[in-house]
Amino acid sequence: MVKRASVVIVILLALAWLTKSAPPHPTPNPPGTFSFAALGDAPYYVWEDWRFRILLRELDATDLRFAIHVGDIFWHPCSDAMYQKVRKRFDQLKHPVVYTPGDNEWTDCWEPGSGEYAPLERLARIRQIFFSDRPRIPLVRQNEFVENSRWRHENVLFATVHITGSTNSMKSFPKRTPLDDAAVLQRTEAAAAWTRETFAEAARTNARAVVFAMHGVPPFELIDPSYHRAFEPFISTLETEARKFKRPILVIHGDDHEYTVDHPQRDAPNLTRLEVPGSPDVGWVRVFVKPDTTFAFEEHVVPRFKYW
Repeated sequence: MVKRASVVIVILLALAWLTKSAPPHPTPNPPGTFSFAALGDAPYYVWEDWRFRILLRELDATDLRFAIHVGDIFWHPCSDAMYQKVRKRFDQLKHPVVYTPGDNEWTDCWEPGSGEYAPLERLARIRQIFFSDRPRIPLVRQNEFVENSRWRHENVLFATVHITGSTNSMKSFPKRTPLDDAAVLQRTEAAAAWTRETFAEAARTNARAVVFAMHGVPPFELIDPSYHRAFEPFISTLETEARKFKRPILVIHGDDHEYTVDHPQRDAPNLTRLEVPGSPDVGWVRVFVKPDTTFAFEEHVVPRFKYW
């Protein structure tokens, strides 16, 4: 019995060390370089929520200009209380947060575990709760699609476009109506227009790079034609404009939850894709913009057994 108790004590002490040990000190920004955070697709569960609090402390402790959240701010339920909880967390962060919606917080809210809401009604509430007041950094917004935003930092142009997972909100659900289908096309056409305007603004102002952020996985590699069609006319607009824009482009997204950095377009080698990590990982990516306008990436994942 004594031996078993000793083993338990050793295990508890080891867990305490793992969970209480401080995260490594963030590397400083090199001279002439700035950095920002990119994150999304977490937390989904209570135990991930505990780790997410550590993630927020890491963001506050890091020299960042802002954070970009690419959506899926929770799994369920899609209640106003959940929206307000996340909004409060964003507001309490030291750095401004620019957010673009994911599928969990409106597209998939018809699911029983999420509350069986009408998705478009939930999207209207998201716009009211997250996008109806003055942002912490100067943003240009797109008319009624207020979640599409644009801003500039050190002559790098940033933009969010509302493109979600769940095949860009085209997945069927029991009470789907023609209004839901029409809303997808309207939103995707608005995203295409916002993309064209962003590249035009980049050319007009001689921006040294363009960064786009969205939730859904862009269909750069044509695997399923129906999946590709769900993103039109946005994806063809992005691909066409990327080929014409000879300077660096970074496309940040989530949805598949797999940390990825690659160059998915053969005819646009200046385009880099970053997919942020997601549940069951709770993490973020520090994106460095160097003086020569190349990008560097530093993945940060909170250990599975670290809760405080």
